[in-house]
Amino acid sequence: MKKLYARAGIAFFALLLPYATPWGFAWGPEGHHVTVILAEKYLTPDTAARVKELLGSESLLDASVWADNYRHDHPETAPWHYIDIPLHGTTIDLRRDCPKGDCVLAKTEAFLAVLKDIQADRTAQAQALKFVIHFVGDLHQPLHDEDNNDKGGNTRLVQLGSHVPPPGLTDNLHWLWDTGLIERINSNDQALAEIIRLKITDADLTAWAQGGVADWILEAHRLAQTAAYQGLGNANPAVITPEYERQARMRYAAEQASSMASTISLDWIGFEMYPSIPAARHFSRSPSMA
Repeated sequence: MKKLYARAGIAFFALLLPYATPWGFAWGPEGHHVTVILAEKYLTPDTAARVKELLGSESLLDASVWADNYRHDHPETAPWHYIDIPLHGTTIDLRRDCPKGDCVLAKTEAFLAVLKDIQADRTAQAQALKFVIHFVGDLHQPLHDEDNNDKGGNTRLVQLGSHVPPPGLTDNLHWLWDTGLIERINSNDQALAEIIRLKITDADLTAWAQGGVADWILEAHRLAQTAAYQGLGNANPAVITPEYERQARMRYAAEQASSMASTISLDWIGFEMYPSIPAARHFSRSPSMA
């Protein structure tokens, strides 16, 4: 039974990816919320019970942003949310990109190992689940997977329409991909989740059945190259044109569709445990929301 519970716990992670990334809505608080709102709709009773057992009274919405709140008091965990792959690089080199093992790739895999460990105690697995829920979103944010000497886009200023940032803050490329683009579509978590849910079809399910954490990171890294930085020009702040915004949404969706990975197919997930997921192999993406 303990082995079944360990598998059921990480099955939640398997359901996060398809809804975390196809349209780039997985990174600010709103996006992390949308991820779990959608994923919760697809949890089997066994998995939902295991997640409830681990989280107790904490909601999935709160759990999805817990790692960001934890970081405030534990600044040593800040590097766990990203990996510095040179923008023009094409591969992951852990000695270069994650020399101390403090990056989103190493930490996601480490916390997945805790969830798979039938000897791990409940407290450790609960914390691991919250880290994984959050990191799955973070590692699909293109600006979390690149290094262009601008602190993940935080020093690359942008102007998005007439948007005025709050006092003391700036609109930058990282903010744009964290929050700015999502707010241009629908800033209501539940409404946005429903927009996405309605575009998911049974025919979508195959494309996300391959790959692993490193594959997802490289896919997002390619989006940094071909979408996030493409067409910005040299101005600082860079004016975000309607064409940039349209292309960002379209290319993000198209590239995630073609090679997005899904933990649904990983060996450590027992499909036989989750009969309510049709074929457990067919999650894919909807057409572009451009």
